[in-house]
Amino acid sequence: MNTRHTGVAGVRRLTRPEAIELLRKKLRSLTDADHCMCAAAARAGVFCRGFAGLSDEEFRRRFHWITSKRPGASRKELEEIVNQYQLGRQEATGAAICCDVETKEHAGCDGWNTFDNPTLETFCCELLGRVVQVG
Repeated sequence: MNTRHTGVAGVRRLTRPEAIELLRKKLRSLTDADHCMCAAAARAGVFCRGFAGLSDEEFRRRFHWITSKRPGASRKELEEIVNQYQLGRQEATGAAICCDVETKEHAGCDGWNTFDNPTLETFCCELLGRVVQVG
């Protein structure tokens, strides 16, 4: 990793891809074979908060091709179906976490593109305990 010191003591300067890679490794440790990052983030209340960060209306809108076919399904049932969808997309594409898939496919969100550099800096501090400057 090509980290560089800035003028501020203890602050590492990271490129955007470097910051994302560090976060990806940490976030992947929160997932398992049965839970995509959206489910893990919701469960742990971290990162973007995953499914928990969406109102029922927004969740149903973002995953309309799944939710419209199941109008009587509960939010919990829909989240499980979307979780399985995300896990399938990860497997099909070889992605580490669904954030990587969403960055390219934009099915439920914009993945890593959702976050500007200051937000990535905040996530590095919150999740990794590292003060970094991304740019």
